[in-house]
Amino acid sequence: MTSKTEELSELLKKCVQCGSCLVICPIYRATENEVFSPRGKLYYLKLKEAFPDKFDEELAKEYAKTIFTCVVCGRCVESCTSEVKLTDIFREERLASVDQFPKLVQIGENITDEMNVYGLDNEMRAETWTMELYDDFPDIDDRVYSEGMTADTILFVGCLMSFRSRHTNVLKSILKVMEHIDENFLILGGEEYCCGHPLDLLGKIEQADKMREHNTEVIHKVGAKTVVTDCPGCLEALIDHHKLDPSVKVLHMTEYFDEKIESVPNKLDITLKYHDPCELFRNNEVTQAPRSLMKKMGIEVIEMEPSCCGGGGMLRVTDDAIAQDIMKQRIEKEELNEEGTCVVTCCPSCLEQFEQNGVTTGDIAEYLVKALNLEETK
Repeated sequence: MTSKTEELSELLKKCVQCGSCLVICPIYRATENEVFSPRGKLYYLKLKEAFPDKFDEELAKEYAKTIFTCVVCGRCVESCTSEVKLTDIFREERLASVDQFPKLVQIGENITDEMNVYGLDNEMRAETWTMELYDDFPDIDDRVYSEGMTADTILFVGCLMSFRSRHTNVLKSILKVMEHIDENFLILGGEEYCCGHPLDLLGKIEQADKMREHNTEVIHKVGAKTVVTDCPGCLEALIDHHKLDPSVKVLHMTEYFDEKIESVPNKLDITLKYHDPCELFRNNEVTQAPRSLMKKMGIEVIEMEPSCCGGGGMLRVTDDAIAQDIMKQRIEKEELNEEGTCVVTCCPSCLEQFEQNGVTTGDIAEYLVKALNLEETK
């Protein structure tokens, strides 16, 4: 069996330092510093592998800074003619360096202690947003899982959407559509643990797997045949790392609704700029469903460059200034500061990143309720 060290050595040999990854790397574009580019990161790693005795504490700190100054968007992997899986290397290498970042250490502890990134009582997962929806869904508590309950479909909410108020309206929209199509579904509430994706980004795979073992057990208990989520990070973790029975389908919300909805009664007849979330289209190859769904809704899509918004890879925790510089460059390049410009996406992290930088942004689900006449069109 090939060891991890041997695998890494082979990957490093593949990299010919050609620099094809530089021009598309959002970090390099924002910093103009090759140290933080994919090639720069690998240069440090090659030094570490070739001269371990000379890779002192100071170099180790510099290297830690470089591998955590990354949105893990995967554009470097996409463009690499040598087929080097750079993001896999960076994630694995992060484990040895994570202790240098107290905020990241705290996030890791939050997840292992309380099963969510915020370190809050996990029973609040459903309570934080369902309590605001009783007027629209008086029986919503009946949708929250408890021992013995079964359903065809599970709505996997995720940490970000469970605990941050901006996403309550997105969840309300999703629930309205699910009830409209008469779906038999449950929310896991306190029995939903973090999907483990944030821990993957810290290199803490073993801790992530413990979260996933619990989620897998509960999903199987429910007997669900479909698990849907609006979070691309959760989607990736559910598909790639939860050991679900092969009969269980895992779908992004846009895939799920595109399958269920043939047409809408209220064509919106609007034009929106669509942002592809990196983890959705690049890592999980979900590109057609969002566009198909928006076409059905009467949304004309203006395509944007398939680049990161700066909200991924824990960058907002390790270096928020660079994350915001990435966003500023996107605003300028895509002319998002023009009056009347609206962005639509389908990722809670991307949604927050755009809105926090003054760009009017909505989730596809928020437009879908209008197209189905489940909410007044503004």
